[in-house]
Amino acid sequence: MKLPTKDTQQGLEELFSKHQLLPVLRAEFQQMGDDCGEGCEPAMATEALAQLFLHRQADVPTMVGILSPKFGTPQEVADKLLHLCQIDYFDFQETSGKFIVKYDVSEDVQNMLEKYQYPLPMVTAPRKVTKNYHTGYETILGSAVLNGSEYFEDKDICLDHLNRANSVALSLDIDVITSPEGKYLRPTRNNGEDFVEFRKRQKQADTFYSSTLDVMETLIGLSDELYMTHKYDRRGRCYSSGYHVNPQGTDYNKAVLQLANKEVIN
Repeated sequence: MKLPTKDTQQGLEELFSKHQLLPVLRAEFQQMGDDCGEGCEPAMATEALAQLFLHRQADVPTMVGILSPKFGTPQEVADKLLHLCQIDYFDFQETSGKFIVKYDVSEDVQNMLEKYQYPLPMVTAPRKVTKNYHTGYETILGSAVLNGSEYFEDKDICLDHLNRANSVALSLDIDVITSPEGKYLRPTRNNGEDFVEFRKRQKQADTFYSSTLDVMETLIGLSDELYMTHKYDRRGRCYSSGYHVNPQGTDYNKAVLQLANKEVIN
């Protein structure tokens, strides 16, 4: 039986911390932003490239809203965005009125983001949650309530239930993962769906499945057991924090998970 240490768990959390989406995108586009030349603000060029990569395409009000007032008044930001289009940093489609992303990050960085920008299941038992900003992770802090870090900071929350949910040991069912039947059901085209949109949706599902297999392979190599951490939403409903591995996810997500501690039922 594999017995991972807290150092192993902290290593996984460090991968998560190093691959937060916007900080990674800013680092990737910083050199390009710094080279934007005279009449351009490097910090804004970097931020605009990162935000547009994140959105893939965005109209003028959206981009101005994101970048203003940090980089000037709405009109000043709009003028700077036009300048970035003129120096070929991204495109502007007049028919739709949207800026279009022109540059991608490297494939290696994209693969790491797909795997590690979300917290992974824990390979050691979660720490006891005793405060509203505890998560159960060794080093990752956050609110016990989704999108409620400020309002629920000092409110009375039932942390006992989170600790009970966090304490359930799970395992990945290798037989399901490796069986021909274990392959996920590829999306089919909906009635009336545009073919381009269908292929885009299908490609996203394929990418998610591929990165999910990589994540599960990593977890299986580290531990025979894993633990999901949980949070409440503002209505008091409890959710697992998983992304690639999640007992509340798709049918495939549910099928590959089982309880680690099994009992024979007569």
